[in-house]
Amino acid sequence: MKKKSSKAVRYNKWGYIFLIPFILVYVVFQLIPLFNTIYNSFFENYREGLTQVGPNFVGLKNYITLFTPDKNGTIDILKYAGNTIALWVGGAIPQVVISLMLACFFTSYRLKIKGQQFFKTVIYMPNLIMASAFAMLFYMLFSNVGPINQILTQLGWIDMPIDFFNIRFTVRGLICLMNFLMWFGNTTILLMAGIMGIDQSLFEAANIDGASSLQ
Repeated sequence: MKKKSSKAVRYNKWGYIFLIPFILVYVVFQLIPLFNTIYNSFFENYREGLTQVGPNFVGLKNYITLFTPDKNGTIDILKYAGNTIALWVGGAIPQVVISLMLACFFTSYRLKIKGQQFFKTVIYMPNLIMASAFAMLFYMLFSNVGPINQILTQLGWIDMPIDFFNIRFTVRGLICLMNFLMWFGNTTILLMAGIMGIDQSLFEAANIDGASSLQ
């Protein structure tokens, strides 16, 4: 008896095929501009009035200038790095904590929250709004004549409008709040996908062993 030759179907190739659009977009719009930026950083190339200066190769001069203290003894690149870290701490950490809490609520078999699809859609919607539109919305809300200042004035909490965009603390707070509102929905859905991939029997075993909800 001759055995029929069976040709195995390889599905893994479709994974690579579906990755091609992402790889192309990443290379064209992220990788090439990144290398182009690094290349241009070794040149002097700017416009002063109507005069074009460069491009002239200057080597590491631009990097040396970044780490050279100014007249006040301040190194600008370190100040920028400090601002970035402050914004990251104020935006990313609350985002992960709250997103993890929401993901636990929505995936809990104890709570069995109804209308999960509705809540998922609502919390993800800010992620679909362009950053420029979100920034304009916050600018209108927190401007000197915006509704936030008007409400605070009518409540008698302040006598003069607060200039939110000229105070370091409030500017950082607004940027962190915008980042949180735009991205916490996406983070929640990613965490939910990860939690739902965990075997439910592990949670049941933890309950039997006496683990609390927080644990």
